[in-house]
Amino acid sequence: MITAGGRVVDQVMLWCALACFAAHLQLSETRMEEPDSKYKSMEAHTQSIEEQPEPPRETKLGNCFHMSRKDCPIDTKCRRIESDSVFCCDVDSFRLKEALAITMTQNTTNLHVLNATIDELVVSQSIFRRLTSMALTDGNIGKIVGQFPKIASIACLNISNNNLSSATLQPPDHRPFSNLFNLTVLDASRNNLTKFPVSLVQSNRKISVDLSGNDYLPCKDFLKVMETNNSSLVTFVHYDKTKCALDLRFNWFKDVLIMPIDHLRVQKELNISCRNIRPANSNCTCVPDRLELMDGVNHVAVQVDCSQRNLKEMPTNLPPNTAKLNVSYNNITSLQPVSDPSYEHVRHLMVDNNDIANIVELEGTKFIDNFMFFSITHNKLKTIHTYVLSNRLETMGPLLLISGNKIHCDCNTEKVIKPWLLENLKSIPDFKGLRCEDNMGAVVDLRESQVCHTPRDWTDYIYYIIGLEVLILVLLISKVSYDYWVFKTAGYLPWPANKMPRLPCDWLCE
Repeated sequence: MITAGGRVVDQVMLWCALACFAAHLQLSETRMEEPDSKYKSMEAHTQSIEEQPEPPRETKLGNCFHMSRKDCPIDTKCRRIESDSVFCCDVDSFRLKEALAITMTQNTTNLHVLNATIDELVVSQSIFRRLTSMALTDGNIGKIVGQFPKIASIACLNISNNNLSSATLQPPDHRPFSNLFNLTVLDASRNNLTKFPVSLVQSNRKISVDLSGNDYLPCKDFLKVMETNNSSLVTFVHYDKTKCALDLRFNWFKDVLIMPIDHLRVQKELNISCRNIRPANSNCTCVPDRLELMDGVNHVAVQVDCSQRNLKEMPTNLPPNTAKLNVSYNNITSLQPVSDPSYEHVRHLMVDNNDIANIVELEGTKFIDNFMFFSITHNKLKTIHTYVLSNRLETMGPLLLISGNKIHCDCNTEKVIKPWLLENLKSIPDFKGLRCEDNMGAVVDLRESQVCHTPRDWTDYIYYIIGLEVLILVLLISKVSYDYWVFKTAGYLPWPANKMPRLPCDWLCE
């Protein structure tokens, strides 16, 4: 019995050992299946099984989750990278939604979608609530709709190179990024934005912004951010490659002027100089124009716009290096202030639609000797003092606009101003717009018979008087000859000569 009992005990112990071994084997198989399924997408790579996936990479902006093209999954559109990150490639709206529903979990905090073609990206989805880093790069997003969930955790947002415009990024009916209170990194580079996301940078937190590759963002918005009290909290990534568009109101520009935002560093000083323009409170606007080489040193040429400011006189004390000045649509009557030293570098001057009566005051100024563009249309010019402009118009390049003025036309106008206009028609393209007052038509159409009339005096009849004297002389000679012939043939004098009294000189004839 003891032997049988011992055998029973031995069998029980053997079965327990087999059960423990089977359980251990099953646990080992389970543990081996987890990494196999997790890294299934990497089987196509030539690396060994023991090689681990490439860790998440930091972009130029900071701690943003970002993967490269070579890490795209082969069999699926999305895959998990470790336990908190998801990486997707080459998806459309439907496949992205389907793949995210499978791969994203409550632990997912990082998302990178590469080359997505999405008609409408609905950012209000609850799956974005827990994300701290969200990147949709190098794709084509038609429109962003909705708003990120309230109290969203996103600290890094990368929407670079998606062909986004301001109309699709910030439609007028909503603000998709208004709830991103934790945002510290924004990459919206290489898009087609024309409106600066001011609301995203107007906060009391440090934020890095990359807007390079959006060349038509207004310079005034960059300047506004730079001049705010907390401007030190905003860092422009790729500062040297970021450009902006000047918001110009000058009529002579046909194209938008694109400039690096680095040039805006002088705008603050320029604004101070602009406020010093006299007369006080003229409220002129001053913007950089271009770089010019002066005396071997690069200087920023300045544009000053004082149009429609109800000015009664030309502004003075212009900012240094003012090259273009617009004072159109004011009540200016005199050009005398152009002799002010601050006009030394002015080459473009517009004084259209004012009350200026003459240009004599420009004689001797540096402007009249060096101008490239001078527009004085629709003023009250009564004459054109050609000697003031002739020397400058003899050179190639300068343009003069004078249409809309009605001058006093006389014989001098027809003899002097008309030929001067026709000689300089290349420099005065609107010469036909200079007209005579009193509805006499264009100056170039004047005729001498219209305006060259002078009062008559006795010299106008001198030829008639001389002719009459010659006629009388001929008649006298004829009469004397006739009387002499009658006397010789008939022996007596005709009645008029016979009745004439004898004179003391008659003996000479006898």
